[in-house]
Amino acid sequence: MTLTRVIVLLGCGLASSLFGELPVWAQAFTSGSTGSLGAFAPATNTVVTLPADGILNYTTVTIPVGVTVTFQPNAANTPVTMLATGDVLIAGVVNLDGATGTGYGPNVPPGGAGGPGGFRGGQGGAKGAINNAASGGQGPGGGTTSASYGGGGSYGAPNTFVSLLPLFGGSGGGGYPGNTGQAGIAGGGGGGAIVIGSSTKITLTGTIFARGGDGGPPGIIYAGGGSGGAIRLVSPEIAGTGTLNVLYGQGGTPQPTVGRARLEAFRMNFAGSIYPSTSILTVTTTCGPITSNSVPALANLPTLRISAIAGVNTPAATGGTYSTADLTLPGGTTNPVNITVTGTNIPVGSTFQLKQIPQFAAAAVPLTATSTGTFATSTATFSVTLPVGQVSVLNAWSDFTLP
Repeated sequence: MTLTRVIVLLGCGLASSLFGELPVWAQAFTSGSTGSLGAFAPATNTVVTLPADGILNYTTVTIPVGVTVTFQPNAANTPVTMLATGDVLIAGVVNLDGATGTGYGPNVPPGGAGGPGGFRGGQGGAKGAINNAASGGQGPGGGTTSASYGGGGSYGAPNTFVSLLPLFGGSGGGGYPGNTGQAGIAGGGGGGAIVIGSSTKITLTGTIFARGGDGGPPGIIYAGGGSGGAIRLVSPEIAGTGTLNVLYGQGGTPQPTVGRARLEAFRMNFAGSIYPSTSILTVTTTCGPITSNSVPALANLPTLRISAIAGVNTPAATGGTYSTADLTLPGGTTNPVNITVTGTNIPVGSTFQLKQIPQFAAAAVPLTATSTGTFATSTATFSVTLPVGQVSVLNAWSDFTLP
């Protein structure tokens, strides 16, 4: 199985996810890096600002012992795609952890941000007797929320999804309610997602982190932790004794889940480990596609997005936070509203799912609808009642098999 993730998290927003099965690829591989950024060799802790597509084109990558590399997400919150024409050596740390949820206080705490490519946790409930419910975590496996706890986020894909292609991060944990004296606790963000590709060799002796964030600060972890994220390494040879860490964040009932990792190499000389050992790790001696420029090339990738709400087209770029709505419906709009989800390169008759996550209420049970149209472009329409005067987030996804 594979999952396509397109983030269009609207204020009445969405995150789109697709599952499908991909073919086997021949044993020929180049990463697709253009080398335009030259050699990446930070000598101190470094924050890399991701370009709009999330793709970093290097000649070589060398991260020494004692150096930690983190990433500033782009507007679309894409996963990190780190490519090199030559060798990649990671002796230090690459960190894509989700953020910890914030704790009690007078103001509503926003959900912990997901790592790059991961989903945000649910916000804590407001202070006061009215509207003090928390919100659920974002993502296809977003954690639930109730009057007594926040649920942990799950990765959001079935265990059969092991290709990590397309790539996406972990889902956020659910928030914890507020009360008359103070606001609640925010859920942790899901771990991020990264693919590292080298046309020659990847050596990992350090650590790559894609952990979920905790559901609240130490000592008051009542909200749900985010799920672990996803790490994929692709190269003709992979070596080293390092660690891939996709642990979930602390907190949540039910407990959050671990993330995924995948190693692809013709010569597999990796003697390191994945943490925790219960995480899903896939090791293969074939090298699959990464981008449209890699060999093999990634082509005709399925996509899914919420394209219209109550007849209003959604914006191309969205932020997916409750603080700033990405789409405001015109005055006079009445419930229920029709929401259109549009897919490309998806078999007609696939089941699309839509989940509403209100700002001050538990997430609704996902709705389902069958797509119509053509393989090239298909749609499904949902009838949804949106809370009046509240911002909502909408998540959409589909699970299907490609012929």
